[in-house]
Amino acid sequence: MIPQGDNITLLLRQISDSNLYIQLIKQLKKDFGLVGEAIEIDEFIAPNDLIKEVYQKINHLLKYNFNSFLQLLYRVDLPETSINFSMKKSDTIAQEVTFLILKREWGKVKLRENFK
Repeated sequence: MIPQGDNITLLLRQISDSNLYIQLIKQLKKDFGLVGEAIEIDEFIAPNDLIKEVYQKINHLLKYNFNSFLQLLYRVDLPETSINFSMKKSDTIAQEVTFLILKREWGKVKLRENFK
């Protein structure tokens, strides 16, 4: 199940309307790679497909490598407390975390650009 809703739609619109999209992809690749979980994303990937790829990787980490999942949260700078793990299926958590990671990474890219 792919993340959907108003928040992810708004974020997608901001990302795709920006000239910083490639920087977002590079940031994602960097942070996933630094926790030993490389993610293969083409720089010309459509925003919807980007979300699918990140979601699939997060869902895989949740199910099969929880330690790397936690390392990724730390690397991206998302506190575990920002995620409600109680009484949720891994798919629902993966959707929530995908949105939070994309939002946080997007914030990093925009901040870096503003202070160039």
